Order: sequence, then structure tokens, then C-alpha cells
Amino acid sequence: MQFFEFEQKMKNYPIFNASEVKAVFFDEKNILVQVAFWVKKGYLLKIKKGLYVLSSAESNIDPMLLAGKIYAPSYLSLEFALNYHGIIPDIPGTYTSVTSRKTAYFKNNFGNFSYQKIKPDLFSGYEPVQKGDIFFDIATPEKAILDYIYLNKNRLVAKGDFWKEMRINEEFKFSKKALALYEKLYDDKKIGKLVESLLSYQKNAR
Repeated sequence: MQFFEFEQKMKNYPIFNASEVKAVFFDEKNILVQVAFWVKKGYLLKIKKGLYVLSSAESNIDPMLLAGKIYAPSYLSLEFALNYHGIIPDIPGTYTSVTSRKTAYFKNNFGNFSYQKIKPDLFSGYEPVQKGDIFFDIATPEKAILDYIYLNKNRLVAKGDFWKEMRINEEFKFSKKALALYEKLYDDKKIGKLVESLLSYQKNAR
């Protein structure tokens, strides 16, 4: 098979894994051998074992689309999602996600990707966002802040000065109903106090 033929069939799905390649080219017995050859030639970029990107599409790929493909199941959350929703101003240097699997970290041409482990029963509160033909999952504002508090609760302080130093957007309106719903999932008194202090800070800062 010529690479041009492969590229034409995959151009609408520039991020793909080995299983997807075999599904599209089911009649090509040595397709993965050819994929490895095209990686060496520079026609394809290998993101990690079994995950590839068309080199010709590299500049058009949003790293947010890669996050869920690199390590699944996962969804974007924590600092990245907080910035995405306009809750904190600082743009993280890493695409931060949470996962029900073990904690992991990846670095590739598209950036740094970190995955923090949470309990399987906490793996919820995210929504799909579409970019072209591809979707990625990102935490809602309320779940993003709860994930952040949950994973950092031992170093967080339930005081307004902490949230001010973190530069939490004073004007952002969290859904109190959604916060209460997610807070019940965590069932942790310290998390409850931190959420309460966050809402108090926002109320008094306005």
C-alpha cells in the first residue's frame, strides 16, 4: 500500500490507534508493519505505543483532543479545566486530567500530559466538547474545582486569603446545587469546609 492511499482514508481521523488502523484496513495483513515504517520515514508521528498522528495534520491538532486518547479513561480537569472555564487566569503548562487508572505522565510533540488517579466512583461530572469530527471530555466547573480540592486537600487552607492567592475569579458563579451534589460523592468534612470557604470568599469579594 502507498502512504497516499493510507493518508486519504485517515485524513478525517488524524489521531488514531492501532486497533482503528486494523479496523479500517482489515484486508491488509501487514498494515501495522507499514505504520512502523511510515513512522521512521516521518510520515506519521508516534505519540505513544499504539497511538499515531498524521504528520501532515500536526499543526491542526488541538492537544485537548489528544488528552483522552493518550490515557483512557480520563477527562480534562484540575488546573487546565479551571483555566478553560475562566475560573483561574494562569494557563497551565500541562494538560491536566483525572483517571480511574494509576497516576501517569506523558511528554510528546504536543506538550505535557498528566493524569491523577481518583476513585472509580468519583469518575463523573464531565461533558463532551466537539472539535471537528473528534470529541474530548472535560470536567464541568464544579467538578473541576472538587477534583482539585480532593487531590490537594492536605495542602489547601479553608481561608479567603488562599483563594485570593490562587486568583480564583471572584465573579465566576458556581452552581451551588452541582457543588453540593459532587460534594456528597466525596463525603469528606475537610472538602466540605474548603468548598464553604471558597463560596464565602467569592460572596465577600464581590
